Amino acid sequence: MASKMKVDEIDVRIIRALQKDARTNFADIAKGCNVSVDTISKRFRRMRRTGVARGTTILLNPKSFGYDCVASFGIRVDYPHVEDVVDFIGKMPEVVFSTSSMGRQNIFAIAVLKNVGRLGQLKESIQGHPMVREVAASIWVDEILLCPENFEFEHLKKVTRNG
Repeated sequence: MASKMKVDEIDVRIIRALQKDARTNFADIAKGCNVSVDTISKRFRRMRRTGVARGTTILLNPKSFGYDCVASFGIRVDYPHVEDVVDFIGKMPEVVFSTSSMGRQNIFAIAVLKNVGRLGQLKESIQGHPMVREVAASIWVDEILLCPENFEFEHLKKVTRNG
């Protein structure tokens, strides 16, 4: 189990540098922080050990493989049926992430869509489940970069091959 750790300004600068580019070398980070490379290395190892930093990843730009719309959905479902609806939504080809949540809407989902026109169709499909009471959709408007760690992109291989 990870232990709690206090994060200071140098730790934040390490995190920010690695968020911009996970391949940034420690010498460059150390220079920007006015500390030694050894200090950066030790702090990074401590952040990994305590669970503050986990792994490295890439960010995907859905537009680069033909998806012009990313949308999030808040879905309200009768409580005993939340997991059934999460499974139902997760099987939809454009849905890359779905999970139960707390609040007015008890399911949150993210979808990547070829175009905005498909958004209404997907929303209707979700609303068509008999246990779904409400669906609210939001389109992401700024530059969209997705961290694929928790997303399902299997359908993109099928679309790319056939499309």
